[in-house]
Amino acid sequence: MTAPAVRLKEGLLCELDLNLLLTFAVLLRECNVSRAARCLSVGQPAVSGALARLRRHFNDPLFIRGYRTMRPTPRAMQIAEDILPALALVQKTLVGQ
Repeated sequence: MTAPAVRLKEGLLCELDLNLLLTFAVLLRECNVSRAARCLSVGQPAVSGALARLRRHFNDPLFIRGYRTMRPTPRAMQIAEDILPALALVQKTLVGQ
């Protein structure tokens, strides 16, 4: 049996720690760095650092700080359209359904 013909650009995928995409998804859901940190079982500085790395990678602020909330930018919403279904598919594969 052969693997499906998918052409991955390994160099591009190695540029970004893919765990940052989970942080992105949780931040998008929670709209709050402290709550996202609790959900991910990490400290708030870890989520802030992850967001800084995501901002550099995507060259966009991704989330704008408001009063007790983080509002996603249009670019963050655009990224979410692709990332969230991909993460859901990975999750489905990991649980074997």
